[in-house]
Amino acid sequence: MLDLPREAIRHWLVDLFANAVKRLNNREDRLQAIKWLGQSREIVGSDLNLPEKVGRLRALIDSRTVVKFVAARVTESVRNYRKSNLPLAVKIAFPATLAALPFVGGQAAGIAAFGGAIGVPVLLLVFLGTAGITAIIEAVAKDPSVRPEVAEIIDLIIDDERLRQASWKIKAAMREQPCDPVRCATPENEDLLREALCRMDPCKFERHVMSFFESAGLKSIVTRKSNDLGVDGFAVHDHGLIVVQCKRNSAENKVGRPVIQQFKGVIEEHNAFHGFVVTTSTFSEEAEQSASMSKRMTLVDIHSLISWHVTAPIFDLGHA
Repeated sequence: MLDLPREAIRHWLVDLFANAVKRLNNREDRLQAIKWLGQSREIVGSDLNLPEKVGRLRALIDSRTVVKFVAARVTESVRNYRKSNLPLAVKIAFPATLAALPFVGGQAAGIAAFGGAIGVPVLLLVFLGTAGITAIIEAVAKDPSVRPEVAEIIDLIIDDERLRQASWKIKAAMREQPCDPVRCATPENEDLLREALCRMDPCKFERHVMSFFESAGLKSIVTRKSNDLGVDGFAVHDHGLIVVQCKRNSAENKVGRPVIQQFKGVIEEHNAFHGFVVTTSTFSEEAEQSASMSKRMTLVDIHSLISWHVTAPIFDLGHA
């Protein structure tokens, strides 16, 4: 069963860390803070024992002035959690939730750590774990003000445990001239929407398509440079990497079986979790038959794409 207070605290802490980084005015300071988060995630996810992790996390914080500044902001907010907008039940559960962490000396040491012996930032990073630290990095990445740092952020996302199965070649493609997803303004009328999508600049169409993945909570990247994998966009799912191919075709130009076969090969050969082919036209019967033979591929034709504009898609992909 989902531990609601714990999840609420986790989301609140992710926002605290992300906002502290985003409020840094200097680009170099933001880069240092982002790199610190990446190094902290590596330590938290390592095979080191807890005292060693704590020592290294503290050393990282002590080594950089900007990190100390971020840590101080987070610490101040956490110490004043009673004045936050957290629900009352969550505020009541807050100290006990953090105290339950198995620090050296048993659970009672968690309270001492919360007070300062180990340090609030270190305690919180251990509490959040690798997934929580990744969520901080992704929250920072979604802010338009940090777009100059997108390449560095992508490097950290690529190192995420969820992408461990993806091949080096597909990770290299993620780094090729990356840009953010952007939703284009589109008409509400279905016929006009269909026409607008078909006339959209190819690069804008790719960014538009990937914005639906981003809006669903999946960190998403568009690559402006063509690659021999035929991948136009990437999204990070809880189970692994989603790859997306966009086909801005005329209505009569159906996507055929060869395209699907080639992309299925990319998904399987490079260990992507799932693949989407999105088009402004439709798919041939042979293409649909080919895709139906794989649980790791989804076809999105113009009708499905239009429905995305009406009801936001939820990418609930449960297969292993």
